[in-house]
Amino acid sequence: MTMQEPLGGNLPMVGNTDIGIYKFTPLSKKMANKGIVINRMYVGDYLSSNLGHEIINLFLADNGCHYLYLNANGSFERKHKDRINYMLMVKYEPKDCFEVIGLAKGLKQATGVELRRKRDIGYFEDKIFECQKEFIKSQPGGDVRYGGFSILDIFNQAEQQSVFITYKADEVLTPKDDYRIFLHYDANATFSKDGNEIHIPITSHNLPKTSLKSYIYSNDEGSDYSTIVNYLIDNEEVWKKDPIKKVDVAGKGSEKEITLFEICQIQNDENRLSNALAYFMSVPAYFSLWKDFFHKYGINLKMPIVVEREVTATVPEDKQDKAILTSGGRIDILLKDDENIIVIENKIKSDINRVRTDSEGTDQLDRYRVYCNWLGDKMNIPQHQRYLFVMAPDYQVPNLKRKDTKGFTIITYGDLHSHLMDSKYTEHFQMDRNFKAFRDVIVRHTHSSANAYLYDEMMEKFNSRINQLKQ
Repeated sequence: MTMQEPLGGNLPMVGNTDIGIYKFTPLSKKMANKGIVINRMYVGDYLSSNLGHEIINLFLADNGCHYLYLNANGSFERKHKDRINYMLMVKYEPKDCFEVIGLAKGLKQATGVELRRKRDIGYFEDKIFECQKEFIKSQPGGDVRYGGFSILDIFNQAEQQSVFITYKADEVLTPKDDYRIFLHYDANATFSKDGNEIHIPITSHNLPKTSLKSYIYSNDEGSDYSTIVNYLIDNEEVWKKDPIKKVDVAGKGSEKEITLFEICQIQNDENRLSNALAYFMSVPAYFSLWKDFFHKYGINLKMPIVVEREVTATVPEDKQDKAILTSGGRIDILLKDDENIIVIENKIKSDINRVRTDSEGTDQLDRYRVYCNWLGDKMNIPQHQRYLFVMAPDYQVPNLKRKDTKGFTIITYGDLHSHLMDSKYTEHFQMDRNFKAFRDVIVRHTHSSANAYLYDEMMEKFNSRINQLKQ
């Protein structure tokens, strides 16, 4: 998620005040002293016994209305009363960024949410609870229901913490599937666009590391409010036109088992998934499965194979050609047999890394290619049997052409998962629950966008709770 090209002509020019190559719409008096709340979502332990209350934010209620929950406890200080007109729903990403996964407009606060509370956020407040019940009763249909069940029943006492609904919204939008939008908190950040990955600079506010909500007001000194409104909130190009959906309870609900990947919260951990991938590649009983997989890429694997993790990719100094790029770094997975070398760099959260001591423009893939060529010469492996791959989620495929990483081929998690779902390998997953858990956990990385996965995951958890209530 590095910033590459300046954000340019693909975004709308609006208003009449120039800022660099952009034009901002001046704030009207009506918008003065209004604010944006940034709501950090999906940070809890989302196991079957826990349902994060912000799950309602990206679903329509049965009555067709949008209701929102503000983390961490649904309430806010009185000074924010009637001042928030937008909510950005985000999740934390590395490198001082929040990824935007939703936008709510036209916020009207529910009753009781600004009342003073005790410091213990889990403490049950009867007065607030009564205000919330009256608000819910006043809504269209006399209730707020999801999948036929009242929100009062869906969340148990531990999860609802006195507040069920913070805001009612006129409209809730999510980014188009091919867009990834980031708020980049850095005093020196600039607008950037890399394909359909957009970075919005937040230069006057610090990224909140612990709080799950933060506020940006139009009248703050050096406020980023106009930046966000003009180049995100009012940029119709990036938002889906389709409305948020209702909870789908037509199916039987989720039968997905919770695995150690979910329990340990390592579904997105590159190192842990690389460990699992290398392990299953090294199991002799699964050789035919991997042989078939790599055959799709023109590789004819031979037994025995050697599978190594975190291989130091440094060419001995006396063998280095000073005229070529330097070696170094660690290769995620290295497969070898007597006739082939396969280098796999696994990328989930991170981008292609650069090392400052290298010559300008050199990145880790360049170094791995240098090492692979040296190793191939040492093993007498022909050049055409040295293979270089980057494995990446379908929603975050590196642009190899842009990075000038000639020789590397992309394997998406969608490619891998599709192969593992082939019926002729069913017995492997029946015999090994760990292998099945690995196959199932990578589903999240096969979606075309991060939002698409989040929607499926939240729908699954909503259905699981509703099915419990049906019993």
